[in-house]
Amino acid sequence: MKNSLGLLASLTIIFTSHLCANDYQAESDFFDEAPVVLTVSRMNKPLAESPASVTVIDRQMIRDSGFREIADIFRLVPGFVVGYKYGGTPVVTYHGLGLEFHRQLQVLIDGRSVFIPSFGGVPWSNLPLMIDDIERIEVTRGPNAVTYGASAFLATINIITRHAAEDLGGKFIYTEELRLTNDLDDESTSQDFYLRYGDNYGDLDWRITAGRERDDGYSNQFDSKILEKFNIRTDFITAHNQFWTISAGINQSKVGRGDGKTTSPFRDENGSNSYQNIKWELQDENVQTTVKLTHTRQDIEDDFLVTVIDEDNALGFGNILIGSNEISFSNLSDRIDLEVFQNRFLTPELAWNYGASRRQDEVKSFWLFNNNKTQRVNTNNLFSSIEWKTPTDTIIDFGVLVEDSSITKQEESYRLSLIQSIDNHHVRVVSSTAKRNPIIWEQSGNISYDINVDPNFPIPSIAGQTFPFVVEWINDENVLPERIASNEIGLLSEFLDNQLTTDIKLFQYEISRHMTEEKIPLNLPPFNIDDDYKHIINGDSTDVEGIEFYFNYSPKPSNFRLYGGLSFVEATSFLDKFEESIPGRTGFLGGHYNFHPQHQVSAVIFWIDDMEWPDGDREKDSYEKFNLRYEYTLDRKNELKIELIGYNLADEYSDYFEENIQEESYLIRLSGKF
Repeated sequence: MKNSLGLLASLTIIFTSHLCANDYQAESDFFDEAPVVLTVSRMNKPLAESPASVTVIDRQMIRDSGFREIADIFRLVPGFVVGYKYGGTPVVTYHGLGLEFHRQLQVLIDGRSVFIPSFGGVPWSNLPLMIDDIERIEVTRGPNAVTYGASAFLATINIITRHAAEDLGGKFIYTEELRLTNDLDDESTSQDFYLRYGDNYGDLDWRITAGRERDDGYSNQFDSKILEKFNIRTDFITAHNQFWTISAGINQSKVGRGDGKTTSPFRDENGSNSYQNIKWELQDENVQTTVKLTHTRQDIEDDFLVTVIDEDNALGFGNILIGSNEISFSNLSDRIDLEVFQNRFLTPELAWNYGASRRQDEVKSFWLFNNNKTQRVNTNNLFSSIEWKTPTDTIIDFGVLVEDSSITKQEESYRLSLIQSIDNHHVRVVSSTAKRNPIIWEQSGNISYDINVDPNFPIPSIAGQTFPFVVEWINDENVLPERIASNEIGLLSEFLDNQLTTDIKLFQYEISRHMTEEKIPLNLPPFNIDDDYKHIINGDSTDVEGIEFYFNYSPKPSNFRLYGGLSFVEATSFLDKFEESIPGRTGFLGGHYNFHPQHQVSAVIFWIDDMEWPDGDREKDSYEKFNLRYEYTLDRKNELKIELIGYNLADEYSDYFEENIQEESYLIRLSGKF
């Protein structure tokens, strides 16, 4: 981290030496109240002209929800499902098919991918990001490989943080769970504390944020977590409309693991997730050029001793020690991503976007590959899209991506979108495809555990020797990328002078060459242990269709707001566990009411039908989740506020494993500027 921050400081000094006295102009749309989105096609455009379905979660909605976990925010998107496998392990998916390491979503922070190349998926609790640094989140509900590559499969999430110029001065946030017992020794099970400070020097704006989060997790699990986060962002302008953003951050984590058995003892996993990002933008009259260079690293340390005891007398020697070995779940992932693209506005009616990227992923893990070698995958992308506005108010958008990696053949993805505007109604027809490439572990993994047989073991011929004891995974290099073909018809409408917006989406998609695990029987001598090992194969298809609805009502003057969404889905799949992972109905309804300049009440309710996570234990009954929040402003000038937040007020429920119960809880939060 010291090297990363040293590099950042050096670059800042070099770049700021070239500052001039230009007025701040960069990212003007960032401060705009108009519903402008940029994620779908990398071009800022009105929501009504987006070539795919997009849900925007703005800063006010995040505050209304009262959530303290970033993953929970996506409950505010139609069709999204969130669950907690363990206290520190949230899982986010679109419609279903979710796993602990979910590999069918592309998740970005300011356009920087946070996908982890070792297991895949997103380390939601380990991101070096504080909720209060988020300005808005744009969620593309559907494939977007044309813009962001093969991982943009089911959906794409882009978390957009605040420009440094928006956070001048200092701010603190303190959150603690309220104790509802009379026992003064009963410690709070969760506690968060953040500090932020920002300032500017001429055309240079900067912000530093640091925080600490603690959560004891489920009462029946050893899954507590302690997170220490730090990030820095600088934004500045140089001559000739050149804009720079330099940012870096780190999250240090200590997470409880294990179930207390001799093969998985209680222990602490220590982790580090860090990034460094440089973005340069040049804005000419008709051309916008962007260059981004990002480095992301995740370092996990998890080593422990396993002892194997013949508790069931399966070998006929009674309750004796068979052997032991030290297991290392430690792994190191690195991702370097260079991206260059241009938006070229040829005429007022014709725009062209094109670019290229090169990404290098590296993973080192004895556990995953049974060696200490660094596994590497290089991926190259070429992408382009063109948009034409016809004289009849029709927008035609066509995009193509060509992707080539060192472990797969060249793959192409496309998107064709037609948008027809009639007064305040905008009909959207979209057809798109995407691929989901296997990650390194799926194609090259080799997971097996050895046992060092105890020297006093009763069979002299094997006493003191080492043998394979468990084989979990053997790679299959012939696995092919998954494919998705998606079609949708949408209607975005604006009523009451744009105070009410509705979005209806009819959709159908098919996932073919579905990657799934296949179990193969295996007998391990000399103990004749019957076990199964797994590998990835390409299965048949999963077909999904349905309808989604979203609305946002913000009357003027805006002393209250109401928003909500519904998703109705039908799915058929060659595997029951995939089909049952997609709930037939999900929905949410939320909003706030300012009944006094110093008082605000907000509430959000969510509901979800029966479903089963593919790596869960059994079907989960439908449930409702209700959060209620009250905010009182003590000092408007310094934005000194106190919030009381109640979670899960509808009922207790389990959303992943049957024994992990989400209970009613209450938080108090104090925040203010200084």
